[in-house]
Order: sequence, then C-alpha cells, then structure tokens
Amino acid sequence: MERHKGIASLPRCLVASLPHSLTLLALALLFCLAGCRPAWEATVFAPDGSAFLVDSKVLASLSGFAEEGHGLPLERVLWTAGHRVIEHLIVSGPEGARHEFDWAAVADDAWWEKDGKLSIGGESLPVSHLEVEPPPLLEQVEADITDIAPTVAGALGLPSPAQATGRALEAPPASHVLLLFLDGLGYVRYVEARDTGLIPNLAALGEPLVGLTVYPPCTNVASAALLTGAPPQVNGVDQRGIRKTEVETLFDVANAAGRQVVAVEGEALAFNLRNAEMQLSGDRDGNGSTDDNVLANALAVLDEGMPDLFFVHFHGIDDAGHTYGPNAPEEEAVIHEVDAAVGQLLAALPADTLIIIFADHGMHVVEEEGRLGNHEHLIERDMFIPVWMVGN
Repeated sequence: MERHKGIASLPRCLVASLPHSLTLLALALLFCLAGCRPAWEATVFAPDGSAFLVDSKVLASLSGFAEEGHGLPLERVLWTAGHRVIEHLIVSGPEGARHEFDWAAVADDAWWEKDGKLSIGGESLPVSHLEVEPPPLLEQVEADITDIAPTVAGALGLPSPAQATGRALEAPPASHVLLLFLDGLGYVRYVEARDTGLIPNLAALGEPLVGLTVYPPCTNVASAALLTGAPPQVNGVDQRGIRKTEVETLFDVANAAGRQVVAVEGEALAFNLRNAEMQLSGDRDGNGSTDDNVLANALAVLDEGMPDLFFVHFHGIDDAGHTYGPNAPEEEAVIHEVDAAVGQLLAALPADTLIIIFADHGMHVVEEEGRLGNHEHLIERDMFIPVWMVGN
C-alpha cells in the first residue's frame, strides 16, 4: 500500500483552488492520517497460511517480554502468530532480498527491534514478511501438555479445570492416577536414550505419544499449562519467574471433590502446587541429587496407600543436562538412574491406576558460563515431549 507523502503529493492546482479554510482543513487531515499510520509493517505467515500483521503497536503490546539491551525476542512474535516449533526461518526484505536461517543456530540471538528491523546473529535486516518451516516431527504430534489435566479429570470422573482448552485423550476410567514428571527428558532425547539402551523400563512401556509443550519451554510455564489445561496466554504464566496461577488447576478440582492429592517434589518447588499434600525431598545423603530422595518418599507414600491423584517429580535429568549438556556421560548416567527409579515406582503401584509419564521440555547444547545445556526456544529439542499413558 502506497504511503502518504505529505501535501506535496496533492496537485498544486487543487491546493490553490481550495478556499484558505478548506486548505488548512485538508492539511490537518493529511497530517493526522500520516500520524495514525504505522511507520512500518511486516507480515508473519501463520501456520494456516493467514497473514499476521506486525507493526509498532504489536511490538508495544508485547513489550513486557522485551529484554534490556535488546529488542523483543523474535520467538515471542512467532509464538503469538501461532508457531509452536521452528526448523527454518525465511526473512524476505522489502527489496526482495531473502535470508534463510537454521533456527536452532540463531534463536538465542534473534530480536525484533522498535524500528521494525530484525537483528539476527548481530545482522540488521529490514523485513517485509517472514515464513516458518516446522520440523517434520510436527506432523506426528498426538498430544499437548494442556491435554493432561482434562485426561486425568476424565479418568477420575471429574470435570476439567474451568479454563482448560486441552482435550481429554483416550484413557480408561481409573480409581487412581499417577502423574510422573521427568523434568528435561524431551522427545528427541528420549529417542536417543531408547536407541542406546539407557531406558529399559520406559522402553518396555511401548512408544509414547509425541507431545508438544508451551513457550517458553521451562518448568514453571509448562507446569502451569499441565495443571490448568490452558496455555500461557490463558493461565497467566507466560515467562520465567512466575510461580503461581489464579486459574483453576487439576489439584483444585480434585480437592474440591474430596479426592486425596499428594505431591512428592525435589528440594524446592518450581511452581506452586496448591491443594496438594506436599512432600519436599532434600538431598539428605549429600550425593548431589534429590532423585533418590524423591523415590524414597514416593515409595513411602505408596506404603501408606495410593492417593487418588499422585504427582511425582524427578529433577535429575534436567539438572544434569544443564550442568554437563545433553548426551554427556554424566547426563546419560542420570537418565539411566531415573529409568531404574521409574521401574521401582511402577512395580509398587496398585491395580486400577492410570499412569501418565511426561516431560515438561527438552534440552539443547549451549556454551554458556556455568552450564552446557539449556531449554528456552521454539526448536525441536526443546519443544517436543514424550507422553506415556499406561493402565495398571
């Protein structure tokens, strides 16, 4: 669309023929229209092919996610446009220039600046429109992390949380449900661990559903989506540092129905688990891990009687992934240990228990001070998660 070029764009004869008062009015209207129009505009093509228009007003509406010293993370705009996971990004400029990026390689340094340009890997690019190519694995997705709360509620004969948008997956009715949370074991990492024989107990359960988590893929944001059955824009937990939601959760629903809810966690909570009987599991033996303590506390709960809803969270895979990086020998050892703990826990369950095992996010290799693994991006390793549903 051609933009206004000022009063000079009007034919001089037309301006001269106008009465003085009308000339002033025309000038005022032209300057008003020029001021109301955005200084720039670009198009992000959404997954369904529709156009998501981005201008300064859109960036201003997302300014709460901007980072000091940078602009707005480009992923935040792409997520808002409906993209869940990205393999390649194609940037087309107003003069027809075309740039293609491997998203995993540049996601950590990609920003939408206030002047409308993109900053990717330190390069400033004018943009007319953006296209996204997702990884092929997206076509195999069968579950979303927001589906878990409605699935559990349905199995226990309870209503879904009030704001849930996820769908109930096919699962039989059950007297008890175990939610087994394997922090950091993304779907890609699961496949690698299965193929190298690290996880015999999980492998014996059969192939999990290919699932998707939410953005940003981190524990507090994923936990809110898990428990409310709603995405971040609904439950209000849309970035790191937010540890509670005001939206109704699965635990709220179960507690209101008189069901017993017990949660066994590590030494601290990544997210508020209100309306659950809490057991924290510090590193009592000083071995650098809380997973053995989580297992001991979970088995002690089962000795006293299986709750209606039992939530058990192992943190070790995530911790080792951050410290040593995915696929490091130390991280592989932790995956194997967690798999053994899963086997012990499942063997202790009573009959008529629905078992749902899942991760909150995956992990990719980084080279950052203090860590060699991280998970914050709309990339395959971070966003895909395994979801097992097993009857006992």
